[in-house]
Amino acid sequence: MSKSSTKHASSSLWQRALNRPRLMLFMAAMSVVVFGIGLRGVSKEPSVDAFVPDNHPAALARDAARDVFGLEDPVVIGLQVASDQSIFSVDALNALRRADSAVRDIDGVKYADVVSLASENAIGSDDGDLIVESILPDAIASESDVAIAAARYQSMPMLTGLLVSADARMATIIAPVEDPDHAGATIAAIKTAVIAATGDVFTVHVAGVAAMNARLSGMVDTDTRIFVPAAIVTVLLILFVALRTGKALLGPLFVIAGSAAIAIGCMGWMGARYYLITTALPVVIMAIAVADTLHISTFYMQARRTLDARAAVLEALQHTWLPVTLTSITTIAAFIGLSFGAAMQPISEFGQFAAVGVAAAWLLSLTALPAILILGNVKPRSASAAHSSVLTRALAQISSFAVARPTAALWVVMAVIGIFGFYAGHAAFDYERQRYFVDDDAVRRADIAINEALGGINFLDVVVQAPAGEDLLTPNALAQIAQLRNDMQRLPPVAKVSGIDQYLSLMHSVLTGAAAGALPESVRAPGQYLFLYEASGAPEDFKQEISYDYDKALLRAQLSTDRYSATSNTVAALESMVVSWSNDSGLRAEVSGRVAVNNGWMDQLANNHFIGLGLASALVLFTALIVFRSFVFAALAMMPLVVGVLAVYATMGLLGVDIAPATSMTTAIATGLGVDFGIHLISHLRRRLAAGDDIATAMQGDYQVVARACFYSAVALGVALAVICISSAPPLRWFGMLVSVGAIGSLFGALVIVPGLLATASRVASWRLHQHA
Repeated sequence: MSKSSTKHASSSLWQRALNRPRLMLFMAAMSVVVFGIGLRGVSKEPSVDAFVPDNHPAALARDAARDVFGLEDPVVIGLQVASDQSIFSVDALNALRRADSAVRDIDGVKYADVVSLASENAIGSDDGDLIVESILPDAIASESDVAIAAARYQSMPMLTGLLVSADARMATIIAPVEDPDHAGATIAAIKTAVIAATGDVFTVHVAGVAAMNARLSGMVDTDTRIFVPAAIVTVLLILFVALRTGKALLGPLFVIAGSAAIAIGCMGWMGARYYLITTALPVVIMAIAVADTLHISTFYMQARRTLDARAAVLEALQHTWLPVTLTSITTIAAFIGLSFGAAMQPISEFGQFAAVGVAAAWLLSLTALPAILILGNVKPRSASAAHSSVLTRALAQISSFAVARPTAALWVVMAVIGIFGFYAGHAAFDYERQRYFVDDDAVRRADIAINEALGGINFLDVVVQAPAGEDLLTPNALAQIAQLRNDMQRLPPVAKVSGIDQYLSLMHSVLTGAAAGALPESVRAPGQYLFLYEASGAPEDFKQEISYDYDKALLRAQLSTDRYSATSNTVAALESMVVSWSNDSGLRAEVSGRVAVNNGWMDQLANNHFIGLGLASALVLFTALIVFRSFVFAALAMMPLVVGVLAVYATMGLLGVDIAPATSMTTAIATGLGVDFGIHLISHLRRRLAAGDDIATAMQGDYQVVARACFYSAVALGVALAVICISSAPPLRWFGMLVSVGAIGSLFGALVIVPGLLATASRVASWRLHQHA
C-alpha cells in the first residue's frame, strides 16, 4: 500500500470515529469509572522491608531470629534529663517506672517483651548464693534507694549503652509492637502516654524502625492528598499558558486525571500495595499525559483558526497520532524495562503501573480529548498568536544556530556532556534511615538524640546454632561465642556487642570470685548457673539471648550508624568472619538484624541498577528501530536521552543525592521521557525530508509548532514533577527534582542534537556528491 493510500485510510478512519464524539467520550468515561472503582482497594505499605524479596538470605535470617528470639523492629523511647542531671534521681526513676507501666498497657504493644531499667534484674551473690533482684527497688523514696538502684545497674555493665547512656542522662524503654510496619496509632498512643506519665521530668524522644515506619505511613497519606491536586493545578496553569484559553483545558484535564485514576485503580483491582515511592506515580503519569494532550491540542488550536472544530481535530490527529503513539510505545518500553530489570517489588510494580498509565493517557488522548474538543467547539484566542510568536522565534533561533553551525552546536553539547559526566562520576549508592526525613522532623531528631546518647541503636545480629543433639551451654561453646563477640566488637562502626556469655561470666564471677570476664570451665557449670538464676528470677529473662532449648544464641551488635556506605564493609566482613568462625568452632553462625537486611536490599539495588537502566534503554532503542525502521533515526532519537540521563546522575553527584530505591528509578524514567522529544522532532523532519525539503526548509513551518509543543511538554513535565518537591519526605523531593532535570536535559539535547546531526549528515552527503562529481 502506498503512503498516500495509507494516509487516506487513516484519514477515513479518523473521520468515521470523529462523527460520533459523544460515543467516544462515553466509552472513555466508563473506562475511567470502571478502573477508578479499584482505588478503594489500594493498601499502603510504608515499611522498607517491602524492598527485600522474601527469599533473600538476610530476610530469611531475620525471620528465623524473629521466630526464635521474638525480635521485632521496636519502638525506642528515649527519656532524657537536663545536662546537669542524672537518670539516677528519685523523680527520674519513679517517672521511668510509670512510663514503663503506661507503655505496657497500650494496645498493640507486646507488653511481656517491653524492656527498660524498670523491668531488668541485677545479678549478685550472698554467701555463695546467687541473688537476682530488680534493679529498681520496690519503692524509691530517698537517695539511699537511688544509690541501691545505681549500684545494681552498675553491676550489669552489658546494659550500659542500651537501657542507660554512659553519662546516665538518658534511659530507654524498648517496646516491641504487634505490627511494626503499621503501628501509627500505637506509636501515637505511646508518645501521649509517656509524656503524661513523666510530666516535665524528661524530654521524651520516640524513634526506632517501627516509629519511623509509622511516620512514613503518615507522610504517604499527607503527600498523596497534596500531590495530586497540586500537580493538576500546576499542569493546568502550564496548559493555559500554552493554549491561552480556559475551555481548552477541559480535555487535557480529563486525560490527565483519567489516566492516573486508571493506573492507580488498576493497582487496587490487582491487590498491589501503595509504597512510599508509589506516591509519585500519579504525578508521573499526569505529567506524561500532558505531553500527549499538548501536542494534539497545539496542532488543533493552529488548525482551528481556519477550520471548524471537527476538521481541525482531524487535521491535528493526522499530524500527531503517529508520533504520540510512537512516544507512548517507547515510554511504555522504558517502564517495562524498569519493571523487569528491578529486583525490588516496589520498583517493579512502579514500572508496571506507570506503563498502564502511559497506555491509558495515549488512549484517552486519541479518543476523549478529540471528542471534548469537538463537543466544546474550542476556539483559540487571537492574543495567543502574539504570545506564541515570541517562543517560536526563540526556538527558531536555536534551530537555526544548530543548522547553520552544526559543528559548534555539537561541541556545545559535548562540553555539556563532559561536565555532566564529571559530576555523574560522583554519584554513589547509599542509604540511611534518617535521610528519609527532613532535618526538623520529630522522629529524625529523636533518632539522632537516642543514637548520640547511646552510641547507636542500629542492630546487627548473629544467630549461633549448636549442632543437632548438642547445646550451647558448654565451656567450649561459650568460649567460642565470647571470641566471636569480641571479634565483632572490633569492627567499625560497632559500639557494643552483647551476648549470653556475658551473663554467664558475671554469674561465674559473683559465685566463685573469678576475674571479671572469665568463663566457667566446669562442664556442668553453665547449666547450673542458669538453673540457679531461674530459681530466683524469671526463666524468660534471657529469651533474647538464648533459646529455651539452649541450642541457639543471639549476639547483638549496636552500630553508631545504619548508613550503607559505612556499614556495607562491616556486614561483608562479618559474613566472612562467621563463615571462618563456623568452620573453626564446629558451631554454625548466620548474620541477621536490621542493618544486614538494609544492606541486603541495597546490595541488590546496586547490582541490578544498571541492568535495569540498560534493559530500559535497550527496549526503547529496539522499539525505536521498529518504529523508524532505520538504525540511524533510532540512534538519533536516543541521543537526547543521553543528555537527560547524564543530567540526572550529574545532579546526584553535585548535590550529594544518594542512589537509593526512590532515586534509582529516575534514570530509567528519564530514558522513557527523554526519547519522546527526539521522536516528535524526528518524525516531523523525516516526513519533510522524504518530501524533498532540505534540512533548513524542513525546520520551518510546522516544525516550530512541534518544537513549541515539545518545549511546553518539557516544562509541564518538569514543573509538574517539581511539585513532588513539596513532599515532607526527602527521597520524594529528590525523585521529583531528578526527573525534572532529566526532562529539561533531554529537551535541550533534542533541540540542539537532532538538527545539528542532521545538518552535519546533510553537509557530509553534499560533500560526497561534490567529490563524486
